[in-house]
Amino acid sequence: MVDSAVPGLIDADTDRSEMGLPSMPGDDPLTERALTEIQERTLVMAGIRADVSAACEGGRVLPKAGHKTLCTVTYRGVELTWDVWVSDVAGSGAGQLYWYDIYPPDSGLLLADAVYGRFWNEHHKTAEELRCDRIPAVKTVELGADTGYACQYLDTADADTPRWVTEEVLADTTGPVFREPEQRDTSGS
Repeated sequence: MVDSAVPGLIDADTDRSEMGLPSMPGDDPLTERALTEIQERTLVMAGIRADVSAACEGGRVLPKAGHKTLCTVTYRGVELTWDVWVSDVAGSGAGQLYWYDIYPPDSGLLLADAVYGRFWNEHHKTAEELRCDRIPAVKTVELGADTGYACQYLDTADADTPRWVTEEVLADTTGPVFREPEQRDTSGS
């Protein structure tokens, strides 16, 4: 049963200081900037604040156009590897500028508290009862795919025929998301 809000939920609109991260000044070296960004993205994906650490292979992001560096964030003992792709470099010395993209790992984080909290936030004002499957405290799952877990709410909009609505739980780079299962064609055609 999901019967109350979960304090401390994080989303993309949460301030970095609320996530426990320092502000990101614009003059940070490339490696520190990329590591700070993937720590923030990992926290948003998890949906719950925790201490995170990060490091890149070779100890730094190689500042070379067309080069990919793998950087790993550790969240509650789970490691996620992000790709940092440097697309262009201009200038030299202290005035060097970098353009880079960060690509998420194939697997993401699914946290029970984040699922329960987000489901509560989305449905508690319009539904009578909320419930979700038992979900492990922290689990890695494929991003964008059905996790095998579901949540339900009792829709009482039509007072004569209340009905349970089931929503699948997915993990995304923005945290847990919910969707009604697709109707499968069982007619055999």
